Amino acid sequence: MENKIEKKENNQLITEFEVESKLDILAEGQTNNSKQLKAIRDDLQKGFIGLALRNQELLEVNKQLKEQLEIVVEELNQIKKERQEKQMRKQTRANRKRLPKREPMTGDIYKELIQAAEGPTYIHVRTRIALCILAVTGIRINELLSLKVNQLQTLIEENWIAIDRSKRGPSNHKAFLNKEGKKIINNRQKDFKFIFLMKEPDSYVFSAESNHSKQLGRVVITKDVNKIMRQISDQLPDKPNITSHSFRIGYITQLWKDSKDIEFVKQTMGHRTLETTSAYVSQMTDQERQKRISDIGHLGQVETPLSGL
Repeated sequence: MENKIEKKENNQLITEFEVESKLDILAEGQTNNSKQLKAIRDDLQKGFIGLALRNQELLEVNKQLKEQLEIVVEELNQIKKERQEKQMRKQTRANRKRLPKREPMTGDIYKELIQAAEGPTYIHVRTRIALCILAVTGIRINELLSLKVNQLQTLIEENWIAIDRSKRGPSNHKAFLNKEGKKIINNRQKDFKFIFLMKEPDSYVFSAESNHSKQLGRVVITKDVNKIMRQISDQLPDKPNITSHSFRIGYITQLWKDSKDIEFVKQTMGHRTLETTSAYVSQMTDQERQKRISDIGHLGQVETPLSGL
């Protein structure tokens, strides 16, 4: 009987041990599973963090691309706007009312202008000198503005003057007086002496009376000259359309008459093309103009004798 009881107790102990062993195995397995789950969770967290950082980088790149695109679009819109404005200006020029053709200056009209500009004031003297220089050089009125007193002294003493071009062409051009030009300059000796007494050699010829070191504005000198020219034009029987540019037209026309060399005239006036030069010559027929342009080859730089009126 005792053996049975002892055997039963031993069987219970074995069963409890097995149960405990299984529980230990289960507990160990659960611990391992927890570690694996934690490792998986950590990996997932790292992955999510990496994805978040990558997403942030992509957002920054996208922002930069968007800003660059906006700049490109703005530049394209600006180019489009400029093209539209250019087209509008072109259309405006095509539709604008053409001004009457300006007449070339003549010797008789020049004398009338000088008489109309007579007076003792500085502005009178300045205007007469402007008319004189325009007559013997054929330069543009804005090219008067850079002239200095010492250049006038050279013109009187050595019969030539240096001219700075305002447009394309030789930047520094020497022009020489011929016989008629010398007469025109000689008739203005009193005006030149007035300027020489009033101003220093490095002062501007065309300046305000109170400030000789500053160039006169183009609007001012143009207004002074054209005021006299309109006055004389209204007094003449045929009322010619003359402006300051008429001096240039008359000068080119006379130079063409004297030389009959369109290339020489082109070089003298600093024009880029023969077509521009020939357009000034009123006495040249269309056939003659085209023939001169096609026949004459390119010549070298020339120094120009000034053609008087």
